[in-house]
Amino acid sequence: MTDTQERRPSRTRLLIGAGIVLVVLVVLALVTVSTSRSTPTAAPTSSDPVAQARLDVPRRQEGDPLALGRVDAPVVIAEWGDFQCPFCRLYSTTTEPALIRQYVDSGQVRIEWHDFAYLGPESVLEARAARAAGRQGQFWPFHGALYTDQAPENRGEVTEASLTALAARLGLDVPRFRADLADPRIADDVAADQQLGSRLGVGGVPSFVVGDQLIFGAQPLPTFQQAIDAALARAR
Repeated sequence: MTDTQERRPSRTRLLIGAGIVLVVLVVLALVTVSTSRSTPTAAPTSSDPVAQARLDVPRRQEGDPLALGRVDAPVVIAEWGDFQCPFCRLYSTTTEPALIRQYVDSGQVRIEWHDFAYLGPESVLEARAARAAGRQGQFWPFHGALYTDQAPENRGEVTEASLTALAARLGLDVPRFRADLADPRIADDVAADQQLGSRLGVGGVPSFVVGDQLIFGAQPLPTFQQAIDAALARAR
């Protein structure tokens, strides 16, 4: 028997095998086409409970001292931040002012602050102080001052005395500020915000919820614009 004769059966088997594979692929293609034609496309829904929980985040409370913008703005940006975080500072001093000018001032977006004071005890102290200032309608000026003059992380420079001095510079009622700073309800609110953020997938700061989407980090302005514009389009 020649080499050609020995090889012929294997070639035949290969041809038969290839034919079988081709038939199977054709059948699968026909089934797929038939299924896609007979099954209607369902409206997009969120089966992810975390994504649904993000949709429920906006507070939309009238007179909320930790919010900027109209209560009925079509889109809410929920921000989780830590006053010791340098990336939060970067966002607060560069990107956020641009978003306020473009979207908040025009009534399209509302920003709501949430604490994620996880970098250390000085983070918690600053979060409590900012909320104490908020009881006098000065949360955002206090927020801005903490980021503009951000102290080194957990170096002992943030104290009740330093925060009280800042309150005095901003014209707050200092005795009232001290009393609010010591109020355990404020400490509870700070802790509750962090717990909420953790349930929504926040693992670091800054983090933002826009609709059911979580944006992490001090992303460039176009990233936020894209997310906001998409949410505005959905809200129409």
